[in-house]
Amino acid sequence: IFSTKKKRLAIIASDVVFLASMMKSLFDTVEALFQTSKGNKPSFILSFQKRDAQDGTDSIAFTTVDGVLAAVRERGWTIECLAWRTVAVKKEDETGSVKDDTSEVFVFEIKDATSSS
Repeated sequence: IFSTKKKRLAIIASDVVFLASMMKSLFDTVEALFQTSKGNKPSFILSFQKRDAQDGTDSIAFTTVDGVLAAVRERGWTIECLAWRTVAVKKEDETGSVKDDTSEVFVFEIKDATSSS
C-alpha cells in the first residue's frame, strides 16, 4: 500500500491472482481497503500475467482476463488497462518438456466507482 500519513494513495499487487481461487480473497481485501479509505479514492494497480493459453477463457484453474474483468465489474468498480506487453516465458508441454513460449502481462488500474469522494 502506497500512502501518506493522511491518506491511502494506491494499492499495488503484482502476479497474485494466477489461480482463480485467489481472486475473491484479494478483491475482498481490496474492497475492505477501499471502504476504510476515508474521503479518498485510492487506485488499485494490478499486474496480471495471462496463464490460460491452453484452456483459453474456459480455464477452471487459472484466472483469465475475462474473469478479472467480470469480477471487477460485479463489484461496481471500474478498470482500465494501463499497459500490456508480450513476455518470454518457459512452458511445460504435455510430455513434460520445457519450451520457450510467450505470454501476456497486463497492468490494470481498478477504482471503486461506488464510493463517494
